[in-house]
Order: sequence, then structure tokens, then C-alpha cells
Amino acid sequence: MPRIKDIVTDISLSANDKLLGTDVSGVTRNYTLSDIASFGNLGATGFNTITHSSNSHAVDLSTTANNYTVTAQNATNSITFENLSENVVGKTGTIVITNPSNVSSLAWSAFASNIYTPGGGAISFDTTADKIAVLNYFVANVNVILVNYVGNFGAYPQP
Repeated sequence: MPRIKDIVTDISLSANDKLLGTDVSGVTRNYTLSDIASFGNLGATGFNTITHSSNSHAVDLSTTANNYTVTAQNATNSITFENLSENVVGKTGTIVITNPSNVSSLAWSAFASNIYTPGGGAISFDTTADKIAVLNYFVANVNVILVNYVGNFGAYPQP
């Protein structure tokens, strides 16, 4: 094994670069930077588009993504969180929701009981055509996800 002082310093990091470490049993292992970043929500990776299935938009917490985009359907929509585990406690991010042009049947289902809102109240989703809203989330523990919704965004008035 080469001496540390003889190893060239890498000033350009990439997701596939490897680090040498030891697992819990004491065995030496290689770990990629992308695996380390995804463990425990250490790195944000931009936005992932959530594709819907029967108007259900599932946020897969086990992915390396923190931020998501949802295109609501002209129907009753739901947002669910999947793969909640110890590995994602502390994960935080934003879900950007875009309403469709036709909103004659646009609605939102209530969240699961492990989703907590400020004051414990139901979210009043904006159902205006083509509007944008954000839902911020924080995984507090394996049984609790905290969310905060802000809707009815519009262009900032210019002088």
C-alpha cells in the first residue's frame, strides 16, 4: 500500500470516487461519494420528477433526490412517502406542485396519519389552474414526517 504522502491529491470530486473505510464489523470497505451522500441525506441532487399512478404521487425517500416535481392531475390526487427508514431520518426537501390547466375535478386527499402539519390541521391546497405550490418536508423519525405547504404563488410585482 502506498504512503499517504505519495498519493496525488484529487481536486476534482465525482460521484464515483471511492473512499476507504471500515464497516461496523471492522471489515475494510470501499464507499463511493454518491453512496455516502445519499446516506443520511448529506447531499441534494436537484429535482426528480414524480410520475403518478392513478393520481397518486409517491415520494421514494430511499433515492438520493431531496427535491421533487409533481404535476397534479385533474382528479383527486395524493402524495405519499415511501421507504421510510432509519437511513432517511433527517432528510429534508421540497416538492414543487404544478396544477393542470383544467381543474374542474382537481382535489387532494388527506395525508397519512404519520404526516404532521403546523397546528395539526388539514392543508387547504390551491386548486387554481396552472398555479404552483410547494410542500416542504422533513423526516423527523421513522414514524413522523413534518410538512409545510405554501400555495398561490404569483409573479412578484415589478415597479
